Amino acid sequence: MTQNRRNQDRRRWALRLATVGILTFDLLGWSVTGDVAAAAPGSATCVERKVATAEEYLTGVVCPPEGFAEVLGYEPELTRTPSGWRYVRPDAECSGPLSDRGPFWDFATACATHDYGYDLVRFGVGDRTATDALLHDDLLRTCAREGLGQAPCKALAEWAYAALRVGEANGFEPGPIDRDAPAS
Repeated sequence: MTQNRRNQDRRRWALRLATVGILTFDLLGWSVTGDVAAAAPGSATCVERKVATAEEYLTGVVCPPEGFAEVLGYEPELTRTPSGWRYVRPDAECSGPLSDRGPFWDFATACATHDYGYDLVRFGVGDRTATDALLHDDLLRTCAREGLGQAPCKALAEWAYAALRVGEANGFEPGPIDRDAPAS
């Protein structure tokens, strides 16, 4: 079989897989074309607070908690994203089978915010459910900018969120860290 023929077969299988995925989301009642929630509030300037919600930390309303950088070994960066202001983990990448960027998506900043959110959970001040929900909303808002790629982008975002919900249902939680141990 020639290389050209193999590439054609791969493209056909990829198209079939995408079609099955979109139909599955449609049959399960998940919308890949519906409206996207309004952006979570955010700020280019954070305030210091002893207690805050995960969303306040992630959207830059509240500065990272005291001692966070020393324990986790990095300083979150406040970045303007398609969803508004977000703190991100600077070295983060989308994990699992999801990559940061593809032909019809760019989830890099949404994943970097999500990684910071899981580090907040590990630090003892974050909430996994709220962090996952913000990731979902940010992914969908990113897809709203993708033109013709919007429907497959949203299908991928819904698939990623479904995988997170399965993990939550199976008891997955980011492991806590020892705040007294120095960052490695």
